[in-house]
Amino acid sequence: MVRSCSAAMDKVLRDEIEVSDVCWADDPEEDLHLRFVAAMTLCEDEAITMVRATGEEAAEFESSANEIDLADYAHELAFLPDLTDSALTVLDYASKNVVCTAHTESQRAKLVEMLKKQEGIMIASGNALPPPAYGAICDIDVQGHTPIKQRARRVPLKHLKKLYELLKGLLKAGLIAFSKSPWASPIVIVLKKNGVDIRLCIDYKMVNAITVLMEYAMPLVDDLLTELESYLWFCSLDAASGFWAVMMTRRAREISAFVCALGHFEWLRMPFGLKNAPMIYQRIIDNALWGYV
Repeated sequence: MVRSCSAAMDKVLRDEIEVSDVCWADDPEEDLHLRFVAAMTLCEDEAITMVRATGEEAAEFESSANEIDLADYAHELAFLPDLTDSALTVLDYASKNVVCTAHTESQRAKLVEMLKKQEGIMIASGNALPPPAYGAICDIDVQGHTPIKQRARRVPLKHLKKLYELLKGLLKAGLIAFSKSPWASPIVIVLKKNGVDIRLCIDYKMVNAITVLMEYAMPLVDDLLTELESYLWFCSLDAASGFWAVMMTRRAREISAFVCALGHFEWLRMPFGLKNAPMIYQRIIDNALWGYV
């Protein structure tokens, strides 16, 4: 009885995914909300059916087969991070991360002046959508391989709201869009090191397996550190959400498409997890720092 109920619900979810390219509303965020409500209803109905059939708690039937260990697949996954709400960033120019005791008053004043001039491109913490970068674009060459369209994997009811909030933030920021691509990679749940908390990710293992590797020489950290010995002054900068500065070609957008219980989406900016993403981003950094390192 339980197996037949589960199979029936699986069919319903598969049918929902198959028609997920059809818009449910003109506004993408409203479209996503309607899908979320429908998916929650399906999952809750399934849980009630299970309880009636077996007398066990609904939580006993939440699938854990979709949970994998982060250490095993980190290089193949595109994390779906929480986006920081856009707000005016207030910088503390007296912070220990900014102030250098070796600076003179004149040097400190020049540093603060430069930082204030660039305030518009800074964020205190978290993730935000950076402006498009120049000098590189993300493309994915699969040598004409037939599109790979995998089925959506189950997301337990307790994680569905988090998935909705993450996708809503990415849609609002213009990082993703609903897709009609013939490609689809699945969403997976990754266990954090504590074995309890989770991260939602896209599994690009099959896409990466057929992607032509970009030939680009990555710099060696030891060599860069050795070069620093000849400089008197240097600073450390952290590029917030750096990969998202890279635009995607039309082909890359289609191949990067992913599917879940809430629909079929594609990336408008470069995500983590793609085979050539580190090389593409390194090229941007090399272009930006050319002549300095």
